[in-house]
Amino acid sequence: MSNYDFSYDPVTALSEDQAKGKIAEIFSDIRKTMNIPLITSIWRGLAGMNNSLEEVWTLTKPIYLTGTPELALTKMINSVYLPIPNKFNHKEFSQKDITHIRNIIKVYNKSNGMNLMALSAFISSEYKPSINLINTNIKKNILEPEFPKLLNKEEISIETWNIVKNVNSIGSPKGINSHVATLWRHLAYWPNFLLLVYTKLKSIEEKGEILKASRDMLNYIKVDGINLKRQKSKYNISEETFSTIQNYVKDSNQVIRMVVIGNILDKWIK
Repeated sequence: MSNYDFSYDPVTALSEDQAKGKIAEIFSDIRKTMNIPLITSIWRGLAGMNNSLEEVWTLTKPIYLTGTPELALTKMINSVYLPIPNKFNHKEFSQKDITHIRNIIKVYNKSNGMNLMALSAFISSEYKPSINLINTNIKKNILEPEFPKLLNKEEISIETWNIVKNVNSIGSPKGINSHVATLWRHLAYWPNFLLLVYTKLKSIEEKGEILKASRDMLNYIKVDGINLKRQKSKYNISEETFSTIQNYVKDSNQVIRMVVIGNILDKWIK
């Protein structure tokens, strides 16, 4: 699999409602620790790689517990230039739809962004994060919005799925053949919105601004990302697991692309 794309398919990766036993327990712990109402694809992808989910979550949970990933994410979003399309016309959608759309985008931005910050720090060192980083006094921003469930591919019409694939192609060198990021499936309830997004983002992409923002974000993390204190003992995860996480955070086409696009959309809809 080219590192231009996820090494797992977010569409076919284990869904939350299919998780059982230890995996379901870990998914629940991730939601609670990150204060999010859903599990984004990296954890669902790792769940299909032997014991990778449990191993990686055990090693990285201390990073999330500090509250640092969310703080670092906010600082980064305020520091990296994001190209914003011209004014969003709220009159084209009902207020209820706009609320759902914004809530979904915000949740994915928080989850994808925190994963980007925490897993970038983790993968940059072969040593275990230090437990004494934990600061339980940090107040976390809990996101518990109500919005429609994530649609499976089979629940999406062929016409809408083609729209999903088109908008998912934005910023990806594999274009229409890219694995579909989960955010777009969750927004498939509003194909007209996705069509509008595609039109707006396509014009920005053609100017090279999405790629530039993705590269700027990657460089920001290298220079100003989370710098972990570490225990002396090394961690030991499989080559497949390491490669999956490394590509996820260090390839500008994977989670970085979705953090860039997601935050562009959030600022645009405002």
